[in-house]
Amino acid sequence: MPVERIRLAEEIETRDGTLGKDSRTVNAVFEKNGASLDFVKRPGLAYQLQVTPVTPPTPLLSQGLFNFNNNLIAVISNTIYNINSGTFAVTTVGSTSASTSNTYAVKGLLDVNLFFHNKVNAYVLTNALVLNSSLTNMPAGPYVPGVVYLDNFYFIATASDNRIYSSNYGDPTTWNALAYIVFNQTNDTLVGITKHLNYLVAFGKASTQFFYDAGTGTSTVTPLGVAQSYTMETGCATADSIVSTDNTVLWIGATRTHGRSVYLMDGVSPRKVSTASIDKVLEADGLSKVTSFGYKFYGHSLYVLTLHSSNLTIVYDLDTQTWTQWTQYAIASSDQANAGQWVESYFRGNYYAEANNIPYVLDDDTASIYYFSNTTYQDNGQPIYCRSVTGIRDNGTTHRKFYGRLEVVGDKVPGGILQARHSGDDYQTWSSYRQVDLSASRPQLYLGGADRRRAWDFLCTSNTPLRLEGVEIDFRLGELDQAQGQGA
Repeated sequence: MPVERIRLAEEIETRDGTLGKDSRTVNAVFEKNGASLDFVKRPGLAYQLQVTPVTPPTPLLSQGLFNFNNNLIAVISNTIYNINSGTFAVTTVGSTSASTSNTYAVKGLLDVNLFFHNKVNAYVLTNALVLNSSLTNMPAGPYVPGVVYLDNFYFIATASDNRIYSSNYGDPTTWNALAYIVFNQTNDTLVGITKHLNYLVAFGKASTQFFYDAGTGTSTVTPLGVAQSYTMETGCATADSIVSTDNTVLWIGATRTHGRSVYLMDGVSPRKVSTASIDKVLEADGLSKVTSFGYKFYGHSLYVLTLHSSNLTIVYDLDTQTWTQWTQYAIASSDQANAGQWVESYFRGNYYAEANNIPYVLDDDTASIYYFSNTTYQDNGQPIYCRSVTGIRDNGTTHRKFYGRLEVVGDKVPGGILQARHSGDDYQTWSSYRQVDLSASRPQLYLGGADRRRAWDFLCTSNTPLRLEGVEIDFRLGELDQAQGQGA
């Protein structure tokens, strides 16, 4: 009887930009095991505190989370909070101007201040937690997303005139109307800035330019010079996708031709890392609201990208160069579909910061802060839906196949249950789930029915760790099909 080994580390595939059909892996990362990849459950979220009271489904708009003097600064509905990382006492620092934008921040030398803006106004927070909103000669907004600290200068860019302004040396409270450089190597519109290596990187809609410290900085002259030979004809579709991590930058890129892709900055050159299926996902979303961050654990450097309009979080692993999906089981807010109900939605931790070497995330609308834990196997006490959906498989023939034994190959997990189901009609309908005990010496099922072409769905919601290599399935061809195959 033929035996088929199905791997569970399935990358995202899509025919139409949605994830209702075709293969995908949910809430897992892939780890190399010889020539194959294992399916490994992602870290869970442990609850730390709620910064300010709110009862779901009523939402509060989270706008940013930052490390400052080893404490956490959270911006929620235009209010700034300081959270002591030892006692977790919360102090209200002040308020920002009305904005629905994300907040963009950068720390100064030795954490003497935190400079940030919300695209409308800019602010400086001192290490004594004094908020200064009256900055001398501050260029008027609106500003493009991003703020950069380079060689003791602070940089901000204005959206109306493509100008990148620099502060006085070491002083983000003082600016000059003449201390700027223009993003003008191409006839493009500036959309965002970030720091990469020793460059300020300025993204346009269809091009990117690099600026370096030319040593010309004074109170009236910008220190920046243009690295002309590095200008590239790849821009940025949305600046809220830009993440600087591990000596590189990732972002949703765009060119003068149609289409979007995720790019990684390889030195000073763009390298496409999205697949054709991920490109379809990006093009199906309006990019009206996007959040992103970088997170690293156990040798995995991750780019976590949430497309809110599509209710979807996709994750790129820089180490295995693979894409997966992350979800979270949570109460839908009143501004979302299925308001007030527990649903499996996008990954709700949208803003990231570390304090005391602990990775924290801020929920996007409940004002709650969680921390990633490698020994927590749920999200805030709710199950993590670890799932592997395979592509359609026919073993090289459309002859009817009768499935016998199904055995899970992987770590033995006390209390772990894997649920298995299948579809023989192109993901339109599914069989009922059947359970496999992952603690058994031979975790097996029998009598798997018959199909000509079949896709499988494997799901685990157990409060346990999970590392699986694959599933082994016995099948045989029907007698009539065997005879037809022999020319009868």
